[in-house]
Amino acid sequence: MAIPYDTTNAGTDVRAVMRHSSIKVNGSWQYLEDTYVKDGGAWREVKETWVKRSGTWRKVHEGEHFLFKHDLSSNFEGGFELGPFVNFTLGYSGNKIKGLITVKQNVKRQQVDLGNFSSDSLIYLRLELNARIQGRGGNGGNATGAGSGSGPNGQNGQRALYTRTPFILDNASLIVGGGGGGAGGENSYHQYVEPVGTPCGKGSTCYQNETFQVFKAGGGGGGGAGYPGGNGGVGGNSNKNGFNGGQDSGGAGGGNSGDSSHSGGAGGNMGQNGQDTTGGGVNGNSGAAIDGWSYRVQESGNGYQEQNIRGPKIN
Repeated sequence: MAIPYDTTNAGTDVRAVMRHSSIKVNGSWQYLEDTYVKDGGAWREVKETWVKRSGTWRKVHEGEHFLFKHDLSSNFEGGFELGPFVNFTLGYSGNKIKGLITVKQNVKRQQVDLGNFSSDSLIYLRLELNARIQGRGGNGGNATGAGSGSGPNGQNGQRALYTRTPFILDNASLIVGGGGGGAGGENSYHQYVEPVGTPCGKGSTCYQNETFQVFKAGGGGGGGAGYPGGNGGVGGNSNKNGFNGGQDSGGAGGGNSGDSSHSGGAGGNMGQNGQDTTGGGVNGNSGAAIDGWSYRVQESGNGYQEQNIRGPKIN
């Protein structure tokens, strides 16, 4: 099979990083697609090639893997799953792969799932300039007693990148977990006492103290930042709703009506937890930026740059 990938637009030689061997032909180095040995008078394709250096065997060529290249070239508020893509779209049913996946310049994707291929598989994941893998933001919590919905707790943000397949990361932009939704605030009632007059005889009015209460609306939690941002929570009235989250910033929590009512917490920014609030509910947590961090083999090109990954790196 011909090697389908060459270099990134930043000039990184993907074939070299992906452990493809090369030989010198007429003074020029050329990458090997396949290697063969002659056995019993017949040429046979070799799945792996090893050489012994300083008494130690070292693998220098892998020929059994399915090779592919795929560009994510359009915005999509949904996931890309490598397993079904390789199996059904490319028609490969095995478990050994090597491939280049590129999130093209200015493209946003909500989630990327690199699947669970063999431990000697390898994916080169490249994010070009202004590209983004960003999980959805968590919804803000509703004010306590505000009606139907998610309840007072902010929802967790969505993870961005998942993998159980070894990968090389070349990140020129952002991998971002969805921000957590802000906690919903607490409604309350303000009670007060005032005299109320009633007729109590000819031409007379008698007064008696009565207790009244007025509803004081709490605020809904703000939606977390994400692609798309989370929805703001429902406040005790429409003026106290939390604000929807954007791509870069969480939405503000809804205000309160005073007395013992409480405002909603703000939604978390990119890769951050939502804010808690006094009374009411609990904030949502950020989604993971990368679930499968230990499967990272190395960095290449732009590497990963800590500021370009926002949110937890787990597993």
